[in-house]
Amino acid sequence: MFETVRLLAETNFALLVFSVLIFDIPRYTLSLLSLALFGAWRRSDRVPAGNASVSVIIPTFNGGSGLGPTIASLYQQTLRPFEIIVVDDGSTDNTRAVAERARADGLVDMVICHGTRCGRSAAINAAARFASGDLLLTVDADTVFEPTAIARLAAVFSDPRVGGASCNIAISNEQESLWTGLQSVEYLMSISAGRSILDVVDAIACLSGACSMYRRDTFLRQGGLDVGPGEDLEYSLRLRRLGHVIRFVPDAWAETAGPANGISLLRQRARWDRDALRVRFMMYGELNFLHPFERLPDTLQRLDFIIFDLIPTLSLPFYLAYVVLLFGADAALFLSAVYLLLLGIAVFNMALAFVMFNRSVGLFGLGAALIFPFYQGVYLKCGRFFSYSSEIIFASSRHDDFVPPRVRRALFDDRIEGAAR
Repeated sequence: MFETVRLLAETNFALLVFSVLIFDIPRYTLSLLSLALFGAWRRSDRVPAGNASVSVIIPTFNGGSGLGPTIASLYQQTLRPFEIIVVDDGSTDNTRAVAERARADGLVDMVICHGTRCGRSAAINAAARFASGDLLLTVDADTVFEPTAIARLAAVFSDPRVGGASCNIAISNEQESLWTGLQSVEYLMSISAGRSILDVVDAIACLSGACSMYRRDTFLRQGGLDVGPGEDLEYSLRLRRLGHVIRFVPDAWAETAGPANGISLLRQRARWDRDALRVRFMMYGELNFLHPFERLPDTLQRLDFIIFDLIPTLSLPFYLAYVVLLFGADAALFLSAVYLLLLGIAVFNMALAFVMFNRSVGLFGLGAALIFPFYQGVYLKCGRFFSYSSEIIFASSRHDDFVPPRVRRALFDDRIEGAAR
């Protein structure tokens, strides 16, 4: 123990700072302390009355088991949906039967059935053409809401500049495994804390796929969602480029299920990470710093990704190699010392976040606290490094099965023909 403290004390300050920053943990310390300073985390007990008409769209593929609880939570809202539209995107389970039964019971207004899977974007776009509410709320079929969530989301659209808004998200199956416990802590840090401070400076980059609200007229005028993958990020950046404001509403809570094992989690994050790189840099050129007319909030959201995500991730193997060369046999001891430092910071972050956002912690959440720096800074970051590398070298997102292959091929062929013309 004393040896690790000595190593930290004798380490070059710049190396120590980079050692801490590269593993993500202090990023949330800055967010939490900034929120405490601004007071932006305080939850309002006053729920906006609101008279907005909200059309809820639930696209689902083999989501029959979660559809019932999702619909039930919509009927517990203080601001009831104007209509609920379910899109069965070629499911092979009981999704269609569950949706049709809900329609027969008067709980769902419309059920759209695709004979074969067309993808999430196509499902939402199809439903949007039939929707008649002023606002569209897109919801995953495993998402459930606190009773005031829709009212709080709809309230921010009283500002005519707002083009989209997303809610705060917690993990509904936190107690299922250590992996879901880790995700519960991660969501509290990265979504609840991270997006709250980004909202303060108008730098929200991505509307959540699990639960997001849009203006219907703007959505239709823009042609809806891109075919994907990464359609939520793409549409969010598109709105920003058009001058719209993107909001995060921290006191509008929803819960969604997270992957219960490490392999499924890595697959989910690999898709997210590849999509983020492709959309940001290939579609929107965000690595190009020559944006003379760019608004400051747009610059901030780009720099947040580049400085706190891209650079630390791509630097990780070089950092580890440098530490081994610098410390030799003491490299493991130095990294252990860094881990203990990160653990102390992480525990402080978690305690502050649980208090600020009034969230309870379960058994798996407590266990997650001890290994969260490894999960966040090593496990996920190594996965992200390989995802970024595969996207840079092989453009792997082009082969993502989240979008049906026939849809992806048709889109790619159309783009090639358009470029040729």
